Amino acid sequence: MTAMHLNSADGHGHGRALRARRCTTRVLRLVGDHISTVAVGVVGAGALAWMINHVTEFAPVLNITDNMAILLILATWGTAHLVKGFAYDVADGIDPDARDGDDLWKAATAFRDTAEDITNGANYDDIRLALQTSQVLPALHELTVHLRGAYALDGEMEEAAALSDTVALVRVAAESLGHRDLSE
Repeated sequence: MTAMHLNSADGHGHGRALRARRCTTRVLRLVGDHISTVAVGVVGAGALAWMINHVTEFAPVLNITDNMAILLILATWGTAHLVKGFAYDVADGIDPDARDGDDLWKAATAFRDTAEDITNGANYDDIRLALQTSQVLPALHELTVHLRGAYALDGEMEEAAALSDTVALVRVAAESLGHRDLSE
């Protein structure tokens, strides 16, 4: 059986590549978050320069008509939105963590949808029975036990200790729904 290494900072090329992708993802998301602000700043600086030039007639380069100014503002704003969309799309595409546990995200969405169904009048007894028979909590218990073990094997004792608390809480939740045959 091979040990699962959860610490990507192990000095291997794979860990460096993951860190580089995470850093690039973070930078691209920052670009997407702030490009609109930059565009407003560029438009404001351009408008200020245009007004100063209009008053002083210093630089003939800035001699543009009102219609051209409007087009430049719209072009700047449109370019900012294109850059924003591109930055977010690329960040989503290269994010090494985006698809980690996709099934878990889908399960969480299903749980939220089911909770909303209860709010909208679904039969809560049927949902409770489905939760019991689906074995979701025993499966979650098994997952947290394996996560704790993987962190412990990797020497990450602080995370393993925190997951021990999670394992205990999930065990209690599973037992409260009648699952008493949980193993560790």
